[in-house]
Amino acid sequence: MVDSTRFYTNLRTLKDGWAPLCLIAARKASVVHSTGGHGARSSAPLPLNVGAWQLQQDIEKLVNMMVTAAGLHAHHAMIVPDLIKGLLANPGRLESRTDWPMISALVDKAVLRLARTLDPPPDTKMIGWCPQCGCELRCTPLEIAGGYTACERCGKESKIKEVPRASMARLAVGGVRGTAAEIVRWLNPWGIEVKRNTITQWGKRGRLQPVGAAPDSGAPIYLVWDIWQELNRKKE
Repeated sequence: MVDSTRFYTNLRTLKDGWAPLCLIAARKASVVHSTGGHGARSSAPLPLNVGAWQLQQDIEKLVNMMVTAAGLHAHHAMIVPDLIKGLLANPGRLESRTDWPMISALVDKAVLRLARTLDPPPDTKMIGWCPQCGCELRCTPLEIAGGYTACERCGKESKIKEVPRASMARLAVGGVRGTAAEIVRWLNPWGIEVKRNTITQWGKRGRLQPVGAAPDSGAPIYLVWDIWQELNRKKE
C-alpha cells in the first residue's frame, strides 16, 4: 500500500534539493562528504556533474509527467520547484489513478538518487547506471578490483567494465557535450582516462567534429559519446 504522507514528503525533498542539484550539475557547487573519524566532515568538489546532470533531466521529466497526469496546466516559464508546488497544492489528484503505485515508486527512486548525489557514500565511485533499472551504481575500491557489482535497488549483477558503455549510450541520447577539459573531468571519476591534449589532437586531425564553441574561450565543444567512441577505437 502506498504511503501518501511519504509521497508528499518526497515531493518536498525533490523541491528543496532541486537548486543544489542544479549547481552541482553545472559544477558551481561542492558536495559535502564524510571523511571518517569522529564524524568529521569536509567540503570538496567531487566530479559528479554527469550523474547530477542526468538526475536533473530525469527529475524534470518525472515532475512534468506527474503534472500532466494530475491534469494541471503549467506555465511554460515554470521550473521544477514551481511545478512541485502545484502538485502539493492539489493533493489527491494522483492518488486516484491506477498507476499511482508506479508514480510513487518513481518518486522514491528519484529521492534516493538525489540523496546519494548531494551526500554520496564515502569511499565509493560512481561508475554509471544499472542497465536494468537505471539506478546509479557506486562501487567501493574492493568491488572495482573484483570486477563485479550488484545494484542496490534491483539486485542485478553487472561487470564493472561493461557499465560505462551502457552509461555513455544513455548520455548520448541526452547529447551531453563539453570542451576537452570539461569532458576529461567528467570521464575521469568513472575510471575512463583520456588526456585533454589527446582530445585536442583528435579534433585537429579531423577524427572528431566539434558541435559548437565555448562562448567565453572559443574552445571547441564535442559530444561525450564521440570522445568515448574514439577512445575505444584507439584501444582496438
